[in-house]
Amino acid sequence: MGNKNEYCFKKVDGTENTRAIALHHQRYHEVGFLKKDEKDPYINYSTYFAVETVNTNNVVGVTRLIFMPLAELPTMKHFNIFEVEKLKLTGLGDTKYAEISAFTKMPKHDVGLGLIRTVLNYSIDNGITHWVCCIDERVYRYMHRIFKFPFEIIGDPNVYLGSKTIPCVLNLLECLDTLKEKRRILYDYLIANEEKIMEGTK
Repeated sequence: MGNKNEYCFKKVDGTENTRAIALHHQRYHEVGFLKKDEKDPYINYSTYFAVETVNTNNVVGVTRLIFMPLAELPTMKHFNIFEVEKLKLTGLGDTKYAEISAFTKMPKHDVGLGLIRTVLNYSIDNGITHWVCCIDERVYRYMHRIFKFPFEIIGDPNVYLGSKTIPCVLNLLECLDTLKEKRRILYDYLIANEEKIMEGTK
């Protein structure tokens, strides 16, 4: 689940933010999700989270939360979302949701769960109750099988960024309740030392 002595997980800004964005674009370009000079329209609406190596301060993992009006979020724009799901999300209020995206890491760095933990704790601390996201079909099946996350499909699958992708929403409290029941070790890891974690994300 990542070695706490080797990595630092945190919300970033300034030069660290710039390096996080660079890693996102580098990795997405390498796998064919983004063209080399393709502009990202969501940078200015995003809060970035990064993983750095403690000894060398290299950014080796990144993800972000996009804060925009519901209809302008990437998943809502690029997929046919069911009307009933739009109504549910609209009813949450503008401060209760964000889109999680740009999740990537460098090879050989086992930092994914630590990054999820950091964003999860930040979201809960800031009153965010739902993540909107679009997930590669293979990743969706993997997450359900391994972690039992209660992803709710909110629209029709579509080819997006080169692969068949499923639009979803994740209720964070339902997610934690499910993990507490079915994957207790993972649940304990995600909520462990929350106050200490949040010191680095505020």
